[in-house]
Amino acid sequence: MRRIAFMNEKGGTCKTTLCVNLGAWLARRRGQRVLLADLDTQGHAGKSLGVDVRTVAPTVKDLLLGRAPLEAVLRATAVPRLDLLPANKELAAFPVEAAALPDREEKLLAAVEALPKDRWDLVLFDAPPSVSLVTDNLLRAATEVVLPVALTYLALDGCAEIMESLERLSRERGRAPRVTLIVPALYRRTQLADEILAKLKARFPSEMAGTVLGWSVKVDEAQSHGLTVFEYAPSSGGAHALAALADELLARAPAEADSETAAV
Repeated sequence: MRRIAFMNEKGGTCKTTLCVNLGAWLARRRGQRVLLADLDTQGHAGKSLGVDVRTVAPTVKDLLLGRAPLEAVLRATAVPRLDLLPANKELAAFPVEAAALPDREEKLLAAVEALPKDRWDLVLFDAPPSVSLVTDNLLRAATEVVLPVALTYLALDGCAEIMESLERLSRERGRAPRVTLIVPALYRRTQLADEILAKLKARFPSEMAGTVLGWSVKVDEAQSHGLTVFEYAPSSGGAHALAALADELLARAPAEADSETAAV
C-alpha cells in the first residue's frame, strides 16, 4: 500500500488539486482503490469532492486521537473506489490536545499501520501548508512525497523548505519519504516561470514530472461545484494534464511500495 503525501510548505501550490484529481483518475480510470486523508483544517479536499465538511463528525482528528474508529470517520465519495477521511477546523486543536502525549508525532503512522492491508492500494495525504505537529506526523507516516511547485519565487522557497525537512528527518531517523514526483504548477508563459522551471529541471532531473500543469479555469470551476475536473470538464487541457500526471505517479511506484521508507 503506497502512502503518498502531497506537500509544499506554502499555500496555493495546487496540493489539493493534485491530490484530489490524481486520486480520482487513478480510482475511476485505473481501478486503484484510493483512500484520501485530508489533513488541512480548511477541509478543501472534502469540499472538492462535494462533501460539506463544516459540520461533519467525527473527523480525521478523532481518528488520530483514538476517539473514533476508522469506519465512523470514513466517507464514501461520488467517485467509485475513492474514499475520504475528512477534516475541518476541528483539526486545528490537534497539536494542543496531543502535545502531552509521548507518541504525538506518530499518531498518523499508527492510524495508517492499522488500516486493513488489502482494502486500499493507495493512501493519499493532502498536507497543510505550514509546519506543525500535523506535518511532523505526515513525514513519519508517508513513504513518498509529491511536491507541487507553483512557478513563483515563494513556492520555490517552499520546495526548498520541504527538502530541508526531509533531509533533517533522514539525519534524525536514518530514513525519510522519497520524493517521487515534483510537479511544476500554475504555469504561464513568462520569463520568470521559464527560469524557475529550468532551475527545477536542473536541480531535480529524475524527480521532475514530464507534464507541466498550467493554470486552468475549468479546474477552479470544477472545485466550486464539488466535482473533479474529469466529471466537470473531461476534455479540457487541465483534465488531460492531471490525467497524465496521475498515470506518471502510478508508473513511478517504487519496487517495494510497502517498505518502511526510502533514504533521502
